[in-house]
Amino acid sequence: LESKDLEKTDESEVSESDSESESQDFETDDEAEEDSIGLEDPEAPAVDCEKYPVFCDPKVNCAANPVSKDERSKWGKKLATDDGHANPRSWCMVYPLYAVSLSKCIVEDDKTTYAQMMYEDQSKAGLSDADAVYCFVSGHCNNTKVNINTTMAESEQICEELYEEHWKSVGWEDFMGVVARARDTMAKDKKALEAGTLNWSDMMALAKREATISAMTACAMGNFQCDVFYCKANYCENDSYKKQFGNMSWPL
Repeated sequence: LESKDLEKTDESEVSESDSESESQDFETDDEAEEDSIGLEDPEAPAVDCEKYPVFCDPKVNCAANPVSKDERSKWGKKLATDDGHANPRSWCMVYPLYAVSLSKCIVEDDKTTYAQMMYEDQSKAGLSDADAVYCFVSGHCNNTKVNINTTMAESEQICEELYEEHWKSVGWEDFMGVVARARDTMAKDKKALEAGTLNWSDMMALAKREATISAMTACAMGNFQCDVFYCKANYCENDSYKKQFGNMSWPL
């Protein structure tokens, strides 16, 4: 979700596609923002299945089974299902944002297109460097278990190995805390490191904590496998990103 994905309450991931059907699904940032409501609002917005058909897919069922006030409050504290599985329906909470992530990862399981479109969107939003840090610090670049065929169920097992039971208790509020800090923190920490007012180990400890929250959020929402693939496709073997951020990479 990404970094899985990262200043998105103000900057939607949604973008226009070449095909007529996808152009209905992926609206512009401004259009999606106009249609969205704040996550603190008590009632979920009515889902427009014609304009945002991906949110009406049976895998999330946002229109036929609207998100209740209790669900929104509950997901703020814990995104995973009560029985400890990834919860694709939690994407309804952020309607109509994140249409690319929802469509290409959760509904279609098209990791290649997900990686391409996410990189385009994150670059336009000025967040590619933040995602690069996430990819290296989280250990995604060292992950050899996720590939193009990895399923959501298999991803849950990988999350268990990496984060034990902790990913099952992460909430949307935890992730939004990371989002709020993402852009400013990286710039300030870089200056502080250069000025000698922040040491490398302290900066890495903070970066590791933030990346872990983002990765566990992806586990809980069902897009962890897509995040890892996104990282490998765009950052992990890119010489420029490796030169800038490769020394942040953590072993699994």
